[in-house]
Amino acid sequence: MIKYFIYVILFSCNLHSQINWYNHPQLNWQELETDHFIICFHDETKRSAVEALDIVEKIYDKITNLYDFYPESKTYIVIQDVDDYSNGAAYFYDNKIIIWAKPLDYDLRGSHRWLQDVITHEFTHIVQLGASMKYSRNIPGTYLQVLSYENEKREDVLYGYPNQVVSYPIPGTTVPPWFAEGTAQYMFDGANYDYWDSIRDMILRDRIINNNLLSFDQMNIFGKKGIGNESTYNQGFSLTKFIVKKYGEKSLKKITDELSKPFVLSINKALKNSIGVSGYDIYNDWKIELNKIYQEQLKNIEDMKNYFIIEDNGTTNIHPTFSNNGLKIAYLSNKENDYFTQTDLYIYCLEDSVSKKIASGVKTSPSWINDSLIVYSKISKPNINGSKFFDLYTYDFIEKKQNRLTNGLRLFSPHFDKKTNQIYAVNTYDGTSNIFASKGDYSDYEQITNLDDGTQIFSISSNDSLIIFDAVENHGRKLFSLDKKTKEINNYIFNEWDSRDPTLNNNQLIYSDDKYGIFNLVLINDKKNYLSNVLGGAFMPDISNDGTVVFSLYEKGKYQIAILDKINFYDNKIGYSNLNENRSDFNSFEEKSSYYINPKSDKISVSSRLINENELSLKNYETSNSGPFIMPRITYDYDTFKPGLYLFDNDFLNKSSILSGISFNSNKDIDLFLLFDNNQYKSSYFFNFYWITRNKARSHAYINSSGEVIPSINWNVDYKYQLFSADIGNRFIIKNHKFWLKYTYSKYRQFYSATQIQEYNFNGPNTNSIYGKGAYDYFRAHVFSLEYNYDGRKPHYLYHMIPKNGFNIKTSISYELNSIFEEFKVNQDYGGFIESLTSHNTFRYKLELSNNWLLNSNYNISFTNNFKYFHLSNYKVDDFLYFFGGGLEGLQGYTFYEPTLQGPRQIIFSNKLNIPVFNQKAIKVAHMYLNSLALGIKHQIGKSFDGKIIVDNIGYDTDEMSNDILNDFQNIELEINGNNYASIQEYLDLSQSMDALDNSNLIPESIEYYLYPDIYAKYDDNNFTQSGKNILDLKERYKAYKYSLGVEIKLLGYSFYSYPTALTYEYHIPLSDPWESKGKQYLKILFDFN
Repeated sequence: MIKYFIYVILFSCNLHSQINWYNHPQLNWQELETDHFIICFHDETKRSAVEALDIVEKIYDKITNLYDFYPESKTYIVIQDVDDYSNGAAYFYDNKIIIWAKPLDYDLRGSHRWLQDVITHEFTHIVQLGASMKYSRNIPGTYLQVLSYENEKREDVLYGYPNQVVSYPIPGTTVPPWFAEGTAQYMFDGANYDYWDSIRDMILRDRIINNNLLSFDQMNIFGKKGIGNESTYNQGFSLTKFIVKKYGEKSLKKITDELSKPFVLSINKALKNSIGVSGYDIYNDWKIELNKIYQEQLKNIEDMKNYFIIEDNGTTNIHPTFSNNGLKIAYLSNKENDYFTQTDLYIYCLEDSVSKKIASGVKTSPSWINDSLIVYSKISKPNINGSKFFDLYTYDFIEKKQNRLTNGLRLFSPHFDKKTNQIYAVNTYDGTSNIFASKGDYSDYEQITNLDDGTQIFSISSNDSLIIFDAVENHGRKLFSLDKKTKEINNYIFNEWDSRDPTLNNNQLIYSDDKYGIFNLVLINDKKNYLSNVLGGAFMPDISNDGTVVFSLYEKGKYQIAILDKINFYDNKIGYSNLNENRSDFNSFEEKSSYYINPKSDKISVSSRLINENELSLKNYETSNSGPFIMPRITYDYDTFKPGLYLFDNDFLNKSSILSGISFNSNKDIDLFLLFDNNQYKSSYFFNFYWITRNKARSHAYINSSGEVIPSINWNVDYKYQLFSADIGNRFIIKNHKFWLKYTYSKYRQFYSATQIQEYNFNGPNTNSIYGKGAYDYFRAHVFSLEYNYDGRKPHYLYHMIPKNGFNIKTSISYELNSIFEEFKVNQDYGGFIESLTSHNTFRYKLELSNNWLLNSNYNISFTNNFKYFHLSNYKVDDFLYFFGGGLEGLQGYTFYEPTLQGPRQIIFSNKLNIPVFNQKAIKVAHMYLNSLALGIKHQIGKSFDGKIIVDNIGYDTDEMSNDILNDFQNIELEINGNNYASIQEYLDLSQSMDALDNSNLIPESIEYYLYPDIYAKYDDNNFTQSGKNILDLKERYKAYKYSLGVEIKLLGYSFYSYPTALTYEYHIPLSDPWESKGKQYLKILFDFN
């Protein structure tokens, strides 16, 4: 029973903090405090924390006053730099922000100073989403849950196994992502930490001119691949700015206030109630204005199409680089992946127009050392502390071998300098980039710049005397030079617009800039000339020794690799027309400013002198929690309503967390659990407690010592079952291999209150009652276990719904000290009776292997194999400890407790064909958006071995038996477990526990033909034989493999805009089984498909 309860906990709630596998206990955490913020940082992010200190109070009043919402406590900001990863996250119920110190380098957004941008963005989330809460911060929502069970069960369990598990949240916040992200990017009037830059405009412009704008419904959810999710950000920003332009900035507060009302669950209704226009109408107005603006701005662009495309598969084809001989082009592409940043390194051969992948997971621009050796960067496997950092690698085309050059140096964007025979690369630490140079064999590096001001460097090129690099100090990238000898840094090309991606070759400089609102290629030799005039954007150029130019072209929603087949010089009539008369960012700027250039007054103000460390008031981190949080739950379980609640909490650094839940019903049944996580050390410790009670009334016939049922006497018994289990353990990870080491204690106890009622006639009807009560343990266990999991699948879109690559291994071994109730015995010390429990100790092995295969890349049809093997070392254990092979987790054409699928050993093979029907949709159904649908066809085969099937009745009909058989049946004596029976017939009549498979060969085979075991407990004494299935039939059926065939429907949707809803319906039937033909149905509605 406990294991079913745990199953329901794991699959029906999604509240526990995300599991920490790398806890980084080596970090020394400290805090800085202001009037409204606490900034928590480790020693390696002190510079970033000091800069954050200069930001936070400047933005507080602006944002909180806009929404008239003031967090009830100081907002907690965690700044960390434990991985080469860039992001920010706002946990608005926790009132916590997490910032990764490494600045964002993302080719779907412009370049802005990182900390000012990300902190303001995330704090806007804290305030705007906080103001949208329908209830208290401590009540994030409510759960509605339904649990249903199979009818088939065993006598020693109360219910069948779950076949329906439904858990559905009613959240306390219902804000669509476009509005949440739009307001966070808008920030507030006059904010200068982010703005509508030319890359954002490029994405929107491209969608408009290709008639591919996300619909209003599509903007309301994520669930997209490629540039889809970023387009939700992008269009949300633009639409939010349009709303502000048309209805004023106060409209954002009005919309937010409407969304905070308990019964306003629709952004459409919130817009209608607040500004008088529906979401669809304002979307249409915005779209009309965008079409008008872009039509005007693009009217003078004449793209001569002096280029041809060599790679347009995927959405990300970037950083093309010529080999020294000009015959090959290295580039990064996501063409075999679903997400924009999942790039691999490809080599395109100009001689045969064939591309080949040579390395996976490569980021930033590669560089050729010679025609047979290339250097590049990628994230390495976790180091000893679990950090994932950039390292440099080379690939040798002759040996066809990858070689790792560095270990933990965090180097990316390598550039090989042919003059000095050195590799230059960029390192980012505590939010600041610096350039490093190789020494010797490319494995040793020294830092050659000493920046410490939050400057972000992107790419490098060089000539004989200078290193040229693009970097951002404020808004937009600029080109800088570094003198190789003096190490002096100077402005190289420093304009108000964005200049990026420099490449030097043969005294020529080629780069990309957005002076005229659109990124185009610029060539400087004797003079400056534009080489392109595109509608999308031209980036990342490289020029070969013979002057051929390759670049990355953004067009039709993706980056493509293109080569200029003719060098055309464009005049200044490129890019946008009427730059300042019609602006798609809906802002008024100074007339003299170019299209995307904020006036100097709008530049980010960074204090020239940040606070000196000696002036800081630092204190060590002290554990403090962000909650507690309570989520009421209403559960319909085994035909009763069980109200209850979840309670959870965690500290701000997730060093500890707790999740608990309780529910109860009118039967006084109680479910209680407590889950603790301690993540303070290198590996994590957990302490889990489960306690449930069940109350059940039963009536039993009175059976005398001769085995006869006495109709006038009955037992009415009220049972109470108390089931307790607790485990303590440790989980740890070694190079992505996950381990759990734990000890579990379980105790199941039964209480009974019995009344014996005898009815008799003596001077009329009379009754006589006898009362009694007691309690005893019927199961105890101590289990020591080791579990292991390795997931070799590569993340992709619909990763859990339609797995299409890689394998997964789950295995465990445990030793169990099991004690099971056998009988009552006399207590020699105190008198009376006590329970006697018998040992059933065993090792338990479990192995599950899954592999996924992509069969058709055009339609994403995939095939999944699954193999399970379970094994108990002690075959003689009580069948209570067996593996059960049917139901939701087993052979699904059979119920979980199918007797012929139970045993101490078990094997199951499953094969499933996964067929996508649609994905990336936004089909609105009430408050839900249907996103993806897939069909599955599953075939299974399996069986159990060496098991017993214990029954309390085996039927027979003596009229069927010949005289010889009847004689043996009535005269062969049996001795079983110390009990003597005068005949087989007496054994069948008196015994309450018989092995229907007769594994001990007590009954001659000739007699087994006439015996009919009631393995499903559905026949009475008069119709046992109607089943027509005797012991011999049962033995044959148990030994035979069972087959199951079924169909599966998986539907992914988003409820209330942001909450994934994963529905799985399955229908399975047994195949070629004369005993069982009825189909089985299963339903799950949860948060994910795993």
